[in-house]
Amino acid sequence: MARLSPKLIALLLLCGAIAGVTGMALISLLHLIQQVVYGISRVDGITFRNIVEQTSATHRLLALSGCGVIAGTGWFLLHRYASKLVDIKQAISNHAPSIPLRTTVIHALLQILTVGMGSPLGRETAPREISSAIADYISSRLAISAEERKTLLSCSAAAGLAAVFDVPLAGALFALETLLFSFQRNHVIAALICCTTAAWVARLGLGSVPAYQLPAFTLNSSLLIWALLFGPVIVASSWLLQHQLAYCKPANRSNPRLIFISMAAFILIGAMAMWLPEILGNGKAGNELLFNDSIGWRYALALLIGKWLALLLATRGGAYGGFITPSMMLGGLIALLAATAWNSVLPSVPLVAAVITGATVFLAIQQKMPLTAILFVLEITNIAPDFIMPVSLCLLTALPCQQALNKQ
Repeated sequence: MARLSPKLIALLLLCGAIAGVTGMALISLLHLIQQVVYGISRVDGITFRNIVEQTSATHRLLALSGCGVIAGTGWFLLHRYASKLVDIKQAISNHAPSIPLRTTVIHALLQILTVGMGSPLGRETAPREISSAIADYISSRLAISAEERKTLLSCSAAAGLAAVFDVPLAGALFALETLLFSFQRNHVIAALICCTTAAWVARLGLGSVPAYQLPAFTLNSSLLIWALLFGPVIVASSWLLQHQLAYCKPANRSNPRLIFISMAAFILIGAMAMWLPEILGNGKAGNELLFNDSIGWRYALALLIGKWLALLLATRGGAYGGFITPSMMLGGLIALLAATAWNSVLPSVPLVAAVITGATVFLAIQQKMPLTAILFVLEITNIAPDFIMPVSLCLLTALPCQQALNKQ
């Protein structure tokens, strides 16, 4: 465990501030790209869902076709001619390769550009990667130990997440649960220092408003029983998605054929978006419909199929991006369908509560971070802590099923 020396504390504050500026800059760039590509200004109250719904079907198809060209060409050139990419988990491993700063910045900007144009992947990986790359660059020029470097890089990556979603506590828990695998006192303090600094700095430019406004709802006993039975459904869905994504990943990203595969994949995504505009972007568009109880089961089923296929197609086309918000959208859609079927024959469960439960548990299972997922949803929605009860019951049956599948 790294000692919290004055030098390390200063580095955590510095890298947290850098992560905050990085997150603020990337989100501002993302919004600018959306405005340019779709021709609608993001004035107060206008979200990406409103933007893509207001543009024509042909416009969406053309935007995604252009996205395929940029994604295929950009990542082909990056893998063919740039330094090898190093992700954060590789960088903090025992062998500890350094993170190439220039390559990582280009890689992250490609993610922001393609997500802004409508790629169905998430936006959160880019700020995490740039923040950790800058932290690695700084640490390489200072005399710090390997353990201090691991702590600094892990906290910096988590600070990027904290900055773009305004989730300082979930960001800190992300570092502890998924990167450091430790809850020792010094690690907890280090993660909190870096992530709270990042979130505070990002708020200076992005403001501090919950990502989702939820209608009022109440919990009931039917919801708790439903949540217990729903856990295995989430695990089976997540397991299927993980295996399909692994199958779709390109074996050779430096092959020029990937350019044409990417173009074809994104044209197909654009064709689906002509009828299902909410599959575009990181998934927030679908979550807004779900969390506000603004969608019926038929359109939910269509969105589930469309978003699922879009994620597979984008992965096959060689695109990169996060899976936090897409996971929430898929989990919420599956939960809505399951709760609607339940309500047709059994005592009703509140649909919004079921959707929140499904979104949280799918995120927890898909990203292997149950504690972070709960705190993350709490922070982005300001939901009452009561929702932890159905989520916990759902995880009570989901986690054993996940462990059983992992042993096979």
